[in-house]
Amino acid sequence: MKILILVAVALAIPIIPFLIWGQWLEQAAHAWEETQPSPWVMAIVLFGLLSLDVLLPVPSSLVNTLAGAKLGVFAGAAVCFAGLTVGAAIGFGLAKLAGPPLQRRWLADSDAQSLKKFADNWGVVTLVITRALPILAEAAVVLLGVQGLSWRKFWPPVLLANAGIALAYSAFGNLAAEQEWLVIALAISAGLPLLLTFLARRWLQTADKKEIAQ
Repeated sequence: MKILILVAVALAIPIIPFLIWGQWLEQAAHAWEETQPSPWVMAIVLFGLLSLDVLLPVPSSLVNTLAGAKLGVFAGAAVCFAGLTVGAAIGFGLAKLAGPPLQRRWLADSDAQSLKKFADNWGVVTLVITRALPILAEAAVVLLGVQGLSWRKFWPPVLLANAGIALAYSAFGNLAAEQEWLVIALAISAGLPLLLTFLARRWLQTADKKEIAQ
């Protein structure tokens, strides 16, 4: 039964997001096509959105996919990499400066406790593992900043993870645009990370409860 449920979830990944966001994404895609902003304007807008990801509810995976579709694989990946990196640095820097008040502002108690235990065991690898997950990516950056992680230890995992994420999403978006299924690709890129975040949070909370029970 568990295997069947997992298979059903996997098959539903490209369908459910499309049903939820399909009409809105299609309208947004058409509007974007009609305006046809210059590549430089588009790059600046996408970079700005990703840079403010830690402060605003920006669907970074969707923005990354759109960048690949509109700017090409390598130009899109470069813009996404820069935006993701600046956004992470802003969140980390604010966390180091503001400390506990920022943690209370951005992190739920359950997320903070679960991520802290995970970070204690896995250290900076936490930054790599959570980089592609909405909510948890920002939570990990803030948490490790509050805990006093040095910039020297912060940069390598973040740069490595951001490079992989930016290139993967940009290639996905570029392929989708060439094959004319960009709207579906945007729906998948919006829905899949949210599903993975939900599963990761459940796993962290379950592991936390088991540890307490022991």
